[in-house]
Amino acid sequence: MNDSTYTVGELRKLLSLSADDATLTFGGGLTVYRARHWDDGSVFIEFNEPEAYLDEGFKKANPHIKVAFTKVE
Repeated sequence: MNDSTYTVGELRKLLSLSADDATLTFGGGLTVYRARHWDDGSVFIEFNEPEAYLDEGFKKANPHIKVAFTKVE
């Protein structure tokens, strides 16, 4: 695995020892909305929590932060 991609095969291998009914959790409390299959063969996982807007000043001052999610109630 490299820093920019993670394949379905790698995920399958990682999960192969888990039971089908095992809970899959994500850091930060994110919850899965759906997985979408794209025409190029890739899979896009969408979360219930929307991405927060990060203005250019914030991104410049915090280049280590790629994305932030917000909680909608």
